[in-house]
Amino acid sequence: MSTMLDRLWRFRPVGAPGGAGPVGVPEDARSGVPAELAGVFVALDATIAECDEVRAHAGHEAAGMVAAARTDAAALVAAARTQAVGERAEIAAAIQARGDAEVARTRATATEDTGDLRQAGSQRMDDFVALVLDRLRADVQGLVR
Repeated sequence: MSTMLDRLWRFRPVGAPGGAGPVGVPEDARSGVPAELAGVFVALDATIAECDEVRAHAGHEAAGMVAAARTDAAALVAAARTQAVGERAEIAAAIQARGDAEVARTRATATEDTGDLRQAGSQRMDDFVALVLDRLRADVQGLVR
């Protein structure tokens, strides 16, 4: 117990007021600093060993978590690739359907326009045939006279 009291005695208030003295704790000249701290470090040996054990256990856990995360990531990538193939097919089908609908609308418009052109052409053709026949008759009558 006297060793502990000696250590505590070193931290006692020192001297009367006066000029500034050295800062710090006075050294125990009898045993020296290494001997004084040896007990502290011996007491920490168990804690250091426990920390090493915790660190090793955490390293193993982390390695397991990383392996599980890699497996999960590979499964997610595979699922995403499979899903992407299906979605590409759906999108291609939707684009094809839109294109087919546009082609059908264009074809319907063209068919309607063709019918309108035929009707207009037919009406104009009758007028042209009548005009040509009138001119031919006029020419024939001019020759016959």
